[in-house]
Amino acid sequence: MTRTGRDTARGTRAAPPGEGAGPVRRPSRRGAWVLGYAFVAPTVVLTVLFSLVPLGMLLWRSLYSGGVFDFAPTFVGLDNYTAMLAEDGGRALGVTGLYTAGFIVLTMGAGLGLGLLLNSRAPGVARLRAPFVIPLVVPVVATALIWANMFAPRFGLVNRLLGALNLPQADFLSSPGLALLAVLTFGAWQFFGQNVILYVAALKSVPRDVLDAASVDGAGAWRRFRHVQWPMMRRQTLLIWVVTTLTGLQTFTQIYVLTQGGPDGATSTALYYVYNEGFVQFDTGRANAMGVALFLLSLLVTMAQLWLAGRADRAR
Repeated sequence: MTRTGRDTARGTRAAPPGEGAGPVRRPSRRGAWVLGYAFVAPTVVLTVLFSLVPLGMLLWRSLYSGGVFDFAPTFVGLDNYTAMLAEDGGRALGVTGLYTAGFIVLTMGAGLGLGLLLNSRAPGVARLRAPFVIPLVVPVVATALIWANMFAPRFGLVNRLLGALNLPQADFLSSPGLALLAVLTFGAWQFFGQNVILYVAALKSVPRDVLDAASVDGAGAWRRFRHVQWPMMRRQTLLIWVVTTLTGLQTFTQIYVLTQGGPDGATSTALYYVYNEGFVQFDTGRANAMGVALFLLSLLVTMAQLWLAGRADRAR
């Protein structure tokens, strides 16, 4: 078949005799920029409407006093911040930091340990992957009510186990120290399954031939993890660290159902303080001030984590 026939069969027009094929017309640079901005415009607009605008309103409203339905608030400047920190707000930030630190240790430690177990070739381990997803799909309120019954002082499962072991029983949700421990235990159980999934995915991303080469060189299980697996999943670990930290800083439902911030404010975190001041005490000024403080704390912690991770990468 001639060239003209092939072009006709493909549905293209052959160039007239004596004329070469015309240059391919490419979109201009301006057209490419316009098309790119058109694709990202919906995301930018939604981010501005539902993130930046509410954040600006939160910052502006934190400088005024008044209730939720007060349409003529009074400008007080930074008085809401000083009052918030001088009263229960400073303690709530401290409880939030303590809870978040324990939450990170428990969820990341359990997630990594179980991730290594599920990634092993032990027989029957693959069947254990499903139970760790259950806490993620069950509503938090329903599981919180179950855990509240487990920590009940007389008929709760935890006290029954302590009694069976001849150990002293306790009223976990009424003791300041034990209440925070009970809430932390429930929060870690509710979330650690996500870290298990993320760590299993990170371990699966490590090339198998690299691990086999390390085994051939005589590296045991610990040395393979220390010198091969752990360095190769640093970025995934950073992601897990940041997500876990932000989740711990924003905990609310577990405390609302189990302790409602008690006893004596021992489990009142920053987000619960926002709820209590804004929707129970109807003092939106202090609630907004705490919201701004929590946002800045989350931002600073995330930036510090990214800086530390970047510094560790540069040190290598």
